[in-house]
Amino acid sequence: MSSRPSFTRFTRRKWVALVAAAPALAQVTSKPPPQGAPAPPVSSATPEERAKKALDDIHATSERLSQIEVPMDVEPAFAFSALRP
Repeated sequence: MSSRPSFTRFTRRKWVALVAAAPALAQVTSKPPPQGAPAPPVSSATPEERAKKALDDIHATSERLSQIEVPMDVEPAFAFSALRP
């Protein structure tokens, strides 16, 4: 007889059954989606205001990035090379 209890032995089949049952359990325990068409987002901003806000956000991000100092010896994440026919 084995000195280890039988409940500690998990075979590959048991692991597969456990992993396969997890999504099914998640579907059963989750709330059902609401019925009907989703409500449109409420926004009082005009398209021009949204475009101005987007541009302002881009400029603010650009300003923050320009304040970061990067040493010259830092290599880029990739090296671009044109394909030759």
